[in-house]
Amino acid sequence: MKREARFLCFGYIFLGVTFGLWGWAGCGGGSRESLQREQSSLKPLAILYGQYIGQNRGQPPPNEEAFRKFVEQEAPKIKGQFAFSTVEELFISPRDGKPYKILYGEAAKKGPPGPAGSPVIAYEQEGRGGRRWVASAMGAIEEVDEARFKQLVPGGP
Repeated sequence: MKREARFLCFGYIFLGVTFGLWGWAGCGGGSRESLQREQSSLKPLAILYGQYIGQNRGQPPPNEEAFRKFVEQEAPKIKGQFAFSTVEELFISPRDGKPYKILYGEAAKKGPPGPAGSPVIAYEQEGRGGRRWVASAMGAIEEVDEARFKQLVPGGP
C-alpha cells in the first residue's frame, strides 16, 4: 500500500507542476508583450544610444552620422543578446518597415518624461494598429497609443 500511495503522490505532484508550468507559459499578454519588446530592433538601438551618452560626457549623438558610426562599432558587442543580423536592421522598424525617427542633439533632451522617466529619443514613424513603440535613452521601450504618443513627442508627426 505504501508503494501505491507514493506513486499516487508523485503523480499528483507531476500533474501539479505540469499544469502550473502550462498555465504560467500561456498566461498574460504581458509576457508576450515583453518578448515582442525584447525582439524589437528598437530595444538594442535604445541601449546603444544610452551607451553613446555614457561614453560622451552625457551628450546625445549630434547627428545620424555620428550615431551610426558608434552603432557600427558597438553593435557586435551586444549582438548575442538580441536578434539582428546587420546594423542596418537596427534602424528599421520590423512592424511598419520604416526607419525609426531618432532624435539627435538638443532635440533629444527635450520632451516630457517617457519610458523609465527620461525623454523619448526614438520612435516608430507609423507603428501598427494605432500604436507605436517609443524608446528612452535609458534603454526602456514602451508601446503607446496615439494620445500617449502626442504627450511624449509633442512636436512629432
